[in-house]
Order: sequence, then C-alpha cells, then structure tokens
Amino acid sequence: MFDKVSGGGDLVNIKRVLVIRWDAKIGDSIVSSFFFRELKKHHKNIKVDVITAPHMAAMYQESFGVDHVYCCKKRPNYGELKVLAHEVGAVDLVIHLGKQLKMKDIYFLRCLGADNVMGMDDELDLVNIKLGHATKGLHFSEKFSYALKLLGVPYPERNYIIPEDIERQKLINKEWPDQPVVSINPYGSGSARRLNFDNVSMLVGLVAKYKPGWKVCLMSTPDTKAETEQWCDKLDTDSVFTVKSSETIQDAIEIIRLSAAVISVDTAIIHISSGLNKPLIGVYNPDEENFSEWHPNCEKAKVIFSIKKKDGCENINCIDPKDVSCILEDGFL
Repeated sequence: MFDKVSGGGDLVNIKRVLVIRWDAKIGDSIVSSFFFRELKKHHKNIKVDVITAPHMAAMYQESFGVDHVYCCKKRPNYGELKVLAHEVGAVDLVIHLGKQLKMKDIYFLRCLGADNVMGMDDELDLVNIKLGHATKGLHFSEKFSYALKLLGVPYPERNYIIPEDIERQKLINKEWPDQPVVSINPYGSGSARRLNFDNVSMLVGLVAKYKPGWKVCLMSTPDTKAETEQWCDKLDTDSVFTVKSSETIQDAIEIIRLSAAVISVDTAIIHISSGLNKPLIGVYNPDEENFSEWHPNCEKAKVIFSIKKKDGCENINCIDPKDVSCILEDGFL
C-alpha cells in the first residue's frame, strides 16, 4: 500500500539529507558518528538533519554537528508520523539503515516523498539505493562508509566522534584512584548479554592476578546501580569500586576515558572504548552475523566468545576463564 517506487535523482548534488535514527541506540550512533563529519567536510553547503529520540538530540547536534534534530517518541502513531513528515518538509535523500523496515517506517518514508531513499531493505521498491546485499557482512561503520562513497566522499575517515564533558569528568575524577584502572562493564541489552556475579568475580580475580596493584571499576546503568554496589561489597576487596556519581551515558564515556583498559560485554561500551582507542576485551555471544557487523573497530581489542549451548540459546555467562587468562598472560593489558 505504501511501498511505491522512489523517483531517483542525482546523488552528487543533493542539498539536504535526512538520517532516521529513532532507534535511539547509543552504540549505533557512535559507530555512525563519522558519517556526518565526513559528509559535511566534503560537501560544505549540504544540510544534514536527523530524527532521533529526545535524549539523543544534544549528542547529534552538539557533538556530531548535524544541522537540525527532529525528536520523535519511541512508538509514534500514524497521525504523529504524518505531522512529523510535514514538519521535516522536502529532502533530497533519506537514509534509514534498518534491515527490515516495519509498516510505520514505510508509511513515514512515503509521507516524506523524497526522490532518493537509501536503505538496507532491498525488497522495498521505495528504497532505490539498496545497501543490503551490497554491504552484507560488513561492519556497520563500513556500511556508512559505503554510503559516503555513493555520495561522493571517496576516502572517508572512520574514526568515531566521542562526546566529552569536562565538568562530568572532574566530578568522576573525585572518586577516581591514582592507580591504573580496568573498567568492567557486565551489563548489556537483555539477560543473554549480562554477566552474573560469578563471572564478574572471576574477571576481578584474573585482573588481580595479572595486574597486581591495579584497581577495578565496576560500571553500572541506572537500573543496576544498587546491584553493582552490592557486588562491590560482596567482593570485599579494596581493589574494586564503582563510581557512585555516575548517572548517564556521558558519565560512562568519561569513566572509559579515565580507564587504562576496559572489559565489556557486547554493548555501546565496546564502541565507545574503540572510539577512545582503549585496550579492550570484548565478550560476545557466538552470533557470527552480529559480530561481523558490531565487532570492536579497534586495533587494541581482543575478543572472547561464550560457548554455544546445546539448545541453541545464547548466554554470555557461558565463558571459559582460560580464554581471558590467555589474553592477560600475553601481557595484553
């Protein structure tokens, strides 16, 4: 009903681009951050706008340098999407890199009526610049790099833009020790990407063994803050602490910036650490497609995988301590 062929047109001389990022994922945004810088660097007069969630607006406007941010709630209805499309107005190119667009995505793209729609969902007629098959298996940063090349940017620099907040950094510094710190992030999206206490205890023990004198910072999210503090008490060692003033993703960024190294499950912390070029041990589930698209984009990163269970279910806690020991024995950190 809404999937109508886009008009097409000249990509080299476009004047206005709209990027749809209403998924509001921090890690995804970090991985694509260079896209805005490189596009505006090579096309001085181009206007680049973004649709995202309200809590992401400042990052896109102040750090990534987009011209305008349109805020959209998590689950807009069709009427709200129509109003938003009217507010956005005419654009030359819309970019939406969702793999399989939902009905509301298609409806919104139809309401915009742009001549060019760039996307990963090759099956849609509406998507006239198809990246799905062309970029299959590439890291998501490379998918955005491919998009830039189509837009006349032949050799884009893919280093991420990581926002910095000096005031938050000063606040965290008040709780920061003088010794080198390994920050451990146990928390990812969903239970399949969350380390339990036993594995956190194992990692703390291995850091103590191979890096005596170093401290360990247990990172937390707002909903896991109390649990993380309990874990620190339970571990009962002076070498482990958590930053009590940490409240936002920007605080997490500043913690990583201050850290000598990071150990994290597959989540935004991986990409922030990569952008800050920190020595990193990434802990992933054995999902080849996910890993090919979201692995650490950093030369200083090492990766361990959880063991695939017989029932096929993924659980990040099925990791072998020997895999971590091998990395630390080699003097990685």
